[in-house]
Amino acid sequence: MSRQALLVVGLAVVLRVALFPFAENKHGDAPMRALIAERMVLDPARAAVPRTYCQFGPLHTTLMRPFIAADRLAPRSSRYLSLLAGIAVFFPFLAFARRLIGSLAPTDDDPAATDRRAELAAFALAVSPLHLQASTTASSEALYLLLWVLALERLLVAIATGRWRTFALAGLCASLAAVTRYDAWIALPLVLCAAWLLTRRRRGQSGQGVPVGGLAIFAATAAIFPVAWLLWGARAGGDPLFFAHYISSDHANLAATAGAQYGALLGRARQVGVWSLAFVAAMTLPGLLLAAAALGRRWRALPSEIWIVVVAALGPPALYLGRGLVFQSFEPLARFALVPGALLLPLAVAAIPLPRARAFRVVTLASAALFSVAVWLVATTGRERIWAGAESMGALTRLDAEDRALAAHLRSVRPPGSPVMIEPFSFAEIGIAHAAGIPWTESVTLIVTREPRATMRESMLTTGAAYIVGYDRPGGWPQRLPDWPMGGGRRFGHWRLVDRSGF
Repeated sequence: MSRQALLVVGLAVVLRVALFPFAENKHGDAPMRALIAERMVLDPARAAVPRTYCQFGPLHTTLMRPFIAADRLAPRSSRYLSLLAGIAVFFPFLAFARRLIGSLAPTDDDPAATDRRAELAAFALAVSPLHLQASTTASSEALYLLLWVLALERLLVAIATGRWRTFALAGLCASLAAVTRYDAWIALPLVLCAAWLLTRRRRGQSGQGVPVGGLAIFAATAAIFPVAWLLWGARAGGDPLFFAHYISSDHANLAATAGAQYGALLGRARQVGVWSLAFVAAMTLPGLLLAAAALGRRWRALPSEIWIVVVAALGPPALYLGRGLVFQSFEPLARFALVPGALLLPLAVAAIPLPRARAFRVVTLASAALFSVAVWLVATTGRERIWAGAESMGALTRLDAEDRALAAHLRSVRPPGSPVMIEPFSFAEIGIAHAAGIPWTESVTLIVTREPRATMRESMLTTGAAYIVGYDRPGGWPQRLPDWPMGGGRRFGHWRLVDRSGF
């Protein structure tokens, strides 16, 4: 590895380690994944029940468990896996970028130029706001990107060399990626189709194509863990696609809420806007613009290997965007752009004149920093929770001050085994429960009901809640429940907490 590559990796390590102590599990299902992993640590038998994993792929939470078991009392223990994966990805990513950039300029006799451009792509990933966030929280994207980059890099090597064992290794990495995030279930068939078309194209040009047997080995090994997951779900619960029902229901509900708020036309425009900002968060603005320009100007002349990566990157978000625009049944989330954006970064830097490399680094770093500051200001300035989702695009995510204060209080006063019922509001109760050290099984709104009974007393009696927490707003629990004590309970910003001793 060159000195410049080591400097890029060093920058990535410094930025992630520096942000890690300040980051908190707030967005991207990070707190829910942590709660699931904690539940399996407390009750290992639950790991043998597929539905324990809810809609999430099983690999990520499984690999989180040893870190949580070693230091369960530390909220940051759920984030160690992401930090390691977020750093480790730079080694295969450099090889992946070199191969893509080399295929774009196959006649370039200077390997050093290819290396320098690959280092520019790695630099853009090092300062990517979304990758910084994924590397410092318990979301699954850091692990998924690592596995997906390994899979595609090995697949491109296998296509170039024809070695069947490399096809098998690529398929194994893809199989692990598929039980980390379900985006791979969409991307893998598209990758196979693109590779098959590459086979036909090469045979038409030179009589030599990709070994069909190699692609079959890749497909077979890539299917190992997804098929096992389906069979396990069918055997244990009778519904092999239970996770898909979770996902469809969640996104349909989120999309319906957004549609009711923004209307049909504005809601569709918002879909495009969120995806555009999400790709800026993943690639930074220079990377996005360069990649779009490269695809726009050179799409007919792109080598077949590049098309495999483009299809792998853009296939899932294209389907999600189509669902959102046509059926309004999908809610875009910023983190979905991280892996597609990262895979396209080598394409973005391939055409940069090397004398302008320094300017690219300066503009990319400034763009990433300004973007993260801007979305943080949008999320935290002005009206309360003006658009909390904006923060999900930035490098650093932290609980709102009132959420953090409530979590700290519950962590200090709640006896072990005491259930807590926190009003669901913008999914904040999940992050609060995780930060407060409340296991999933003792968080009433996660395991019993998300709606209270007619009165607070009845809610406590029927659920066993030792504490009930409501959010003081029109229509919130303190206004809806007639026996909520006026002026009673502890206040943490808008949160109001009452314990059982008040009855």
